[in-house]
Amino acid sequence: MKSGFQMDTDSNRRLTLKQTKQAALNVLQYYNVEWNEIHFIQVSEHVTFRIQCGEGDSFLLRIHPGNKAHSEVSSELEWLAHLRGKGLIVPEGVRNQSGEFITVTTMTDDADAGPYYATLMRWIEGERLTKWALTEDHIRTMAALMADLHGASVDFVPSSTFTRTVWGSESFNRDWVHLQQHYAHFITEKAFPLYTAAAAKVADQLQTVTTDAQNYGVIHADLHSGNIVFKDEQPFAIDFGRSGFGYHIYDMAQTIMGLQPHQRKLYFDSYVKVRPLCDNAIPMLECFFIMSIIEAYSFHAENSLETEGLIEEQSYAQAILRAYLNGEPFLFQTFD
Repeated sequence: MKSGFQMDTDSNRRLTLKQTKQAALNVLQYYNVEWNEIHFIQVSEHVTFRIQCGEGDSFLLRIHPGNKAHSEVSSELEWLAHLRGKGLIVPEGVRNQSGEFITVTTMTDDADAGPYYATLMRWIEGERLTKWALTEDHIRTMAALMADLHGASVDFVPSSTFTRTVWGSESFNRDWVHLQQHYAHFITEKAFPLYTAAAAKVADQLQTVTTDAQNYGVIHADLHSGNIVFKDEQPFAIDFGRSGFGYHIYDMAQTIMGLQPHQRKLYFDSYVKVRPLCDNAIPMLECFFIMSIIEAYSFHAENSLETEGLIEEQSYAQAILRAYLNGEPFLFQTFD
């Protein structure tokens, strides 16, 4: 899986950043925003910049990759509007001078380079916390936030043009195929059969999951601690670029993958106090946790800048895979 931007080498990274910075400057002229500073943030599902204005207002400018369809971007904004209608504080789109939420731009002056879509969002103030800085109260409120987001999906009726990724068997199969092609950068030939067996078990389990409004809907799909900001001890979700259809437990797996084992247990217990889960929630959470690991490795597999870190993770990741295959608990356990 790729982000849509070429970031796999230092030279491609420099070129992408140069092009997207130019695209950001180009697109800002279409908004009635008196800005005085622009700061690059990161490349994820899109390239993001913080736009600061003299009067203290801030905005988030997103340059979406060329492989992102207009309908996908507009559907994300539709979902965010629904969440705001439920009283949740989430990013809000800003209309351009033509009254549109999406602006077409280009990376360069080359007309053959193809169009890129840009969106400007109102900035949500708050502080990001690492898993080491999260207190128990932070974990509890994060879990309650996710439960509220899932509750808001129950009565969501998407428009006829609503288009977002479906996170499930098909998406997992795509990521697994991609990982098989590129694993050699950080997984040894001796270790890869472990991944093969785990992927097969995940695929089998996904075929047994039933779907209903209480366990399935539009999810954030990337609500790790970096996509949550805290203000006055309250958490707010940001960066819905990966949002799509999926199981609520999959959404939880994506989040707790970045937490320590004792934090995962607290997160799970706090969530179910707000929103009950099915009887087999733990086995399914284990399945989606392994699915999330494989997805993450597939996403980063071709990025040489990530290789060293991926290699360092292997002893821990493979210990989890072995526990999963042996039917041993691993979500809330610490591995040496």
